[in-house]
Amino acid sequence: MPRSLSVRVLPWILLVAWASSDADANVRANPPQPTGFTAIHRSGQTFLTWTERGDLTGETYRVYRSDQPIDLISLGTASLLLEVGEDSGAFHADRYQPNQMGNWQPRYLSRFVIQDGGAPLGASKGLLVWTLDSSDFSGGTSGNGYYAITTVDDLGIENVLDFTPGNTLGPVNESVGEPLPVEAFVTPDGLARIFIQYLDLRSCNPTFAAPNPFNSYYGLSPTARGVADSLQYAFAYTVALPDPALCPGGVPFELPVSLVLHGWSDNSTAPNTFPASLCAIEIRPIDVGDSWWFGYARDHDYRTGSPVPGSATIHNDTEARILRMVYDLGRHGVLGPRMDWDRLYLIGHSMGASGCLALAQRYAHLFAAAYCSEPIGNFRTSGNGGGTNWKPDVSIKWGTLGLNLPVAIDAPAGWASALQADNGTGVWDWQNHQENFALRRSQLMAPIGLAFGRNDMVAEWTTQGLPTPGFVNASDQCWGLTITNDGHVFQNFKGLPPLLADRPGEGPFYGMRVRLDETVPGLANASDNLPIPPPTTGGYHQSLEWSSSWKRWDGIPIDRSGLWGISLRSLSGAAQGVDVTVRRPQRFRVAGTGSRYVWENRRVNDNVLIAAGLVQVDADGLLTVPSFFVSPAGNRLRIRPRAEIGFAR
Repeated sequence: MPRSLSVRVLPWILLVAWASSDADANVRANPPQPTGFTAIHRSGQTFLTWTERGDLTGETYRVYRSDQPIDLISLGTASLLLEVGEDSGAFHADRYQPNQMGNWQPRYLSRFVIQDGGAPLGASKGLLVWTLDSSDFSGGTSGNGYYAITTVDDLGIENVLDFTPGNTLGPVNESVGEPLPVEAFVTPDGLARIFIQYLDLRSCNPTFAAPNPFNSYYGLSPTARGVADSLQYAFAYTVALPDPALCPGGVPFELPVSLVLHGWSDNSTAPNTFPASLCAIEIRPIDVGDSWWFGYARDHDYRTGSPVPGSATIHNDTEARILRMVYDLGRHGVLGPRMDWDRLYLIGHSMGASGCLALAQRYAHLFAAAYCSEPIGNFRTSGNGGGTNWKPDVSIKWGTLGLNLPVAIDAPAGWASALQADNGTGVWDWQNHQENFALRRSQLMAPIGLAFGRNDMVAEWTTQGLPTPGFVNASDQCWGLTITNDGHVFQNFKGLPPLLADRPGEGPFYGMRVRLDETVPGLANASDNLPIPPPTTGGYHQSLEWSSSWKRWDGIPIDRSGLWGISLRSLSGAAQGVDVTVRRPQRFRVAGTGSRYVWENRRVNDNVLIAAGLVQVDADGLLTVPSFFVSPAGNRLRIRPRAEIGFAR
């Protein structure tokens, strides 16, 4: 991490003596201070701006905070928040190169915006955004803050003598809070908005997205003004409403939400301010630096171009900030009330599909369903079959495979609380989505659709596609998968099981109707599936359908205390067997390992009992009925604790 992120308290007597000795030695006069120092406090963050010195080159600026006015005498008791380089108002992390051709340009904004609907900062304006916490208020949650900013010239001489209204300010009435993003722009049709999310400098690494050798300095010269000292801790993203033509019957007030994750792009992801592509609110983040939607080392200066050291920890900073986008959408004054939290979906292709897999596996309490097209599921094996080797790329972000550095997991609103026990897991293991299907079988994952192409050499078939069905099948989750002869192309929602699939004219997840607050069946070993491993094209769970609230052909699932039930039918024209696991129950509770349950199979058309038996909860705490018979006409599965008497239809 850069030295400028540490907090320092400098003895004022030494500062004065040092400054005086410089003057006595006539080495150089104190550099002139910046002017126009201003502060705006909003939602737990204070936005500090100033006018930089146009008569200096190579200077930096030190920003101090205190609970009392800052002057020559009190500077020694103030906290140094940050040392900021020139041109700190430049939004370097929002630069992109169209088509990876090197002609870099702003994606959305070249300068930061710090107020909703405000103008971008001028070319001479510097910026520091400070996120308040209790340590700023001696353990409290609110109070007055006083600030000062000083100039440090290119020889390291700091002006600690001059304090005027131009470079000091306060009191600023501040408080600890959950920061909201700045709404920088709304398109004229009102269907797309650009937000800027400013991260907490205490808990992020602002060097990863700063100009550095790994991102080709965003096409800037490493020696250009402000580039070497740049710190980037803000990220732009868009939120879009649907074009009315995509919503049969008109755009409803309450809408589902689609989180769309782009593929690996070498910072070439284009701006997207178009309306949503489905009848939903669409969140479109940018994975600046291609961290594979996970994160990077927090205590490593990526500006040096050096490898991640063995002492580092890999934080899920990218994952956490896109979850923050979801959380913040729910708090938005206009869009929040329109958001249906029970219809939140994941969509991704390639690198985006890898992020989709990770989120579906870890945050099933948030996402109703997910579609992941051609992901990298195991970075250890990528390239071993002659396709693209992604190991060097991810090593830049996470450290080498040999290091397998530990992870640290965080998310807003306590969403990662269940994952705290996984802190310390090696990142190459944590990001092995294939193995985690089986290893994390006891935990709920979002219903998921997957697709792979046998001619794919980017997410190569032999190491990424071919092994995946075996791992997913062992998870007993709710899933479907399709294999085509395609190369590395978006598979257009192929692979979703029928009840999660495309509804003609209305999009995936059965027209965006699949709900988080409804139980689903875990599926495995369907007799109509391809063998494992798959010898050819085809699919898994592509001809099984259950009755649900969004497609009722035999009522909604039964999910109450003491009774769980679901109806399934075969769409292949022939009967088949399938292992069915109770997944995502809302009221039905599965007892401890070894507890026994009675199950029944009744025909849908006449409710005649055709089979029954006993099953017990397995070592992972799951309740599975093996080889359940499913006919084209449909069959009802009913499960109750053995001690219970009778069934309800």
